[in-house]
Amino acid sequence: MNTIETTDTEAVARRLRILAGIVEDRAHHPDRDRILLLAFKLKVAATSATITPIEDGCRLPAYTLNELQEARALMEAHDFHLSPAGIDYAVAPALGRVPEMRPLGAVSAQLARQDFDLQARRNAVVHHGHLDSPDDETVAWALRALTTIHYQHEQLAKAVAADNDRPCNRGKMPFHLVRQRGYATKAAARARTHEGGKLLAALREFGIPAFLHEDHGVSCVLVAVDRSADEGQAHTGPRVLISSGEHAVRAAGEHDEPWAGHLYGSDGTRIEQVFEAPSGLDLADECAEAALRLAVWLNTNADTYISF
Repeated sequence: MNTIETTDTEAVARRLRILAGIVEDRAHHPDRDRILLLAFKLKVAATSATITPIEDGCRLPAYTLNELQEARALMEAHDFHLSPAGIDYAVAPALGRVPEMRPLGAVSAQLARQDFDLQARRNAVVHHGHLDSPDDETVAWALRALTTIHYQHEQLAKAVAADNDRPCNRGKMPFHLVRQRGYATKAAARARTHEGGKLLAALREFGIPAFLHEDHGVSCVLVAVDRSADEGQAHTGPRVLISSGEHAVRAAGEHDEPWAGHLYGSDGTRIEQVFEAPSGLDLADECAEAALRLAVWLNTNADTYISF
């Protein structure tokens, strides 16, 4: 085991010990033995993480992972008023990733605002580095906050699903996308650049990284299906190429065909058309509509094609 692995493993063990204490103090369940069992499994995982050999290129011992899998199954089977996401934050130093909190797609403005508030609270805890504090009390505060925030988000997801399924709400666009579309229209209108530059501005409002690409006189806006990809990876992984005909860098006044996006595999093979913006819109509105349609497609389909 090298030094980096030891450091990461010790950090995981520390967080798991703290998480076990949170379970003992904060978990709710009518059967106290269930709470104690969950805390015990987290403590065993914490201890085994630093004394059990790591094999087969894993970042944590297999025994530790098995204990954590059992702890997660227990949390998923019983309502402790704490989210299993707490385990993911505990093992993040070794595995190198933290849980996501994606928008729930609420069509109700009230529920969408609750979703946004929970995401903002989660992001504040994560991005301020409280989990990496040398002070155990600070780490405990962060883990308590995150397990509670994710639990509230999971409960909110149930309310959103029920509300979205009401007959009056079926087929409606999620509120956060409607709001972002308005921001995207304004961003594209403000952008003093060519047609593709305006589309880039609209895509940024949806958190979609995009890049201009030209080859043999054909230009397009390039978007990686995996939003975490950098520009180099965007050219080699599954990607969506967006153009107006064969153009994306003409003057805004020369834009004469609606934006259309086509999906290509990692080998460059064209797979399908992803969207085509409606005709008859001014360019700013068209850029916003194209960005909206791509965002909806990515939210629904990206996981299918990332490993394509």
